[in-house]
Amino acid sequence: MCGFNPLPDLLSLDEDSLGQLPLDTLLAALGDSDTETRAIAIFALGTRSEPEAISALVAVLSDPSPFLARTAADSLRRIGSPAVPALIDSLRAQDAQTRGLAARALAHIKDTASIPALFNALDDESAIVQYWADEALERMGVGMVYFQP
Repeated sequence: MCGFNPLPDLLSLDEDSLGQLPLDTLLAALGDSDTETRAIAIFALGTRSEPEAISALVAVLSDPSPFLARTAADSLRRIGSPAVPALIDSLRAQDAQTRGLAARALAHIKDTASIPALFNALDDESAIVQYWADEALERMGVGMVYFQP
């Protein structure tokens, strides 16, 4: 039996058309069972800066699929500065994947508002989080200089 799917076929739309879809359509697509459809919705949300889009993308950072989580981080990076407060909050998430992806996105955005949180992330238990925090600070010109006393 075939059910009615109210979502447009995201796979058939070009990038400009994806960006024109209503926000609620993209948010609904995040719940689709098809990974490709979810990935396209995540990509399209990267063209939006509404708080609902940012919150939805941050939630995907902890998705069990590393592909979807990384796609969400890339979308947050494309949103840029409006996503920074949510990414800073994500540096305190319970799981290392979320913290690492947040630090990676912040490294690409290079917003100086994230500097204090990134310095704190240098002490994270995860080497990935430490790496991306250090990389982010380095890209903003405030990296650490190590020397022998």
